[in-house]
Amino acid sequence: MELEYKWKIPHETLAELADCLHRSQARRSHDTLHMAAEYFDTADGLVHRMGAALRLRRENDRTVCCMKRNVQKAGAQALREEYEVEAETLSEGLQRLPEAGAPRDLCLLIAGQQLQVLAKTDFIRNCYLLEFDEPAPFSAEFAVDVGQLGNAERTEQFEELELECKGGDAEAFRQFAEQLQARFSLVPQPLSKFGRAVSLGNH
Repeated sequence: MELEYKWKIPHETLAELADCLHRSQARRSHDTLHMAAEYFDTADGLVHRMGAALRLRRENDRTVCCMKRNVQKAGAQALREEYEVEAETLSEGLQRLPEAGAPRDLCLLIAGQQLQVLAKTDFIRNCYLLEFDEPAPFSAEFAVDVGQLGNAERTEQFEELELECKGGDAEAFRQFAEQLQARFSLVPQPLSKFGRAVSLGNH
């Protein structure tokens, strides 16, 4: 299960936010990733109708296939089922996703269809793994994403912050996220990258 918060980048308070995270009691590690992804569906929207999103993404020197299914969405917070495997192709990914817990029947159904690219993203992610011991142990990835998203009709630049729970106490993670949002007046980004990329074709 994926639990994350997504916000628009607050240019007025970003330096203050970065300083706050740097001075926190969290243990930190940093990584930079170039992420280029394609999202797929059938011509009649089968994947979407099944409440899922299907993605093949290059992350530096590895390629991963991911299926997500929304469970709950409220403001900046999203709770999703997320299944991910390393795979060089979409076909390989659909074969292996059940090993990660994805519904086997759904993967087989999708694999038997003609799939097309609905949207693309290409961005740089600077991410920081934060590990806290209080008020209860949890770890979170704080990411700054900058790049472009779009579809066959349009693309646009985007910037956003993501905070994703990586383990430990989910309630302590939520408290931390809500405190950041309130303290730095973070504005929720209600749509996923995929959702925004697809919606560009409707403008």
